[in-house]
Amino acid sequence: MANYHLSGIYVYPVKSLGGIRVNTIKVKEKGLEHDRRWMLIDENDTFMTIRKYTEFLFFQVEILPGAYRITYRDDTLTIPHTLQEGDKVFTEVWGSGVEAIVGHQDWNQWFSDRLGVQCRLVHIPENAQRKIKAQWGESTVSFADGYPFLIVGKASLDDLNARLDVPVEMGRFRPNLVFEGGEAYEEFRWGRFTIGRNHFQGLKPCARCVVTTYDLATGEKGREPLLTLSKQKVNDKIVFGQHTLALDHLEISEGDEIIVEQYKDSPYDPL
Repeated sequence: MANYHLSGIYVYPVKSLGGIRVNTIKVKEKGLEHDRRWMLIDENDTFMTIRKYTEFLFFQVEILPGAYRITYRDDTLTIPHTLQEGDKVFTEVWGSGVEAIVGHQDWNQWFSDRLGVQCRLVHIPENAQRKIKAQWGESTVSFADGYPFLIVGKASLDDLNARLDVPVEMGRFRPNLVFEGGEAYEEFRWGRFTIGRNHFQGLKPCARCVVTTYDLATGEKGREPLLTLSKQKVNDKIVFGQHTLALDHLEISEGDEIIVEQYKDSPYDPL
């Protein structure tokens, strides 16, 4: 049996803005604590992402006691971890709708001034019922694209980089959970597995888009790694990493042992 351990934990408090590596964190139904509980929407109440606003790459986020500090170049903004009251707005992420709470006007204007477009910052409460697709379970999800967690093996990135002229960082794939051990892409077939004392259920591979082709430091767009990934499609889809949901809601930490309890016959096996 392969030896696996959790080697990285990442959260993205504001969807599409910078990620944060943490050592220990609570696992919740919607995803890791702090993960994608905030999001920017445009004047049409449509979610905004790196796909259109590459300037998002230059916003960094820190976790403070009770608050997040967002830095853009030499400017900073502090917002709370959660928002209990405020105007409500209905918004969608890839066709999956949810009612969100609108942030304070000065926060909205701070982002609008720096992005050069009017936008609003919105928060998803923990009791919001944004469901994942029914064939993959009954879980709810935050403002993540579709599922609560994304897990990637370091061996998968190593294999991909071995075929690229210029290696890419794991950050291009915006994972929540990174593990070491085992073979490249084997996470596609993970069914039930544990990280520490927390059980998870593997769902399906994560389809990839143009966001992976942006250089995290410069914002410049290239052809890789999407071009190389397109040559190893799974079920005719360009994929990297696996979507996952949590069966327990405990804590996990870097270094936790991972035990795969059940494998799927194929990456897209239904639950």
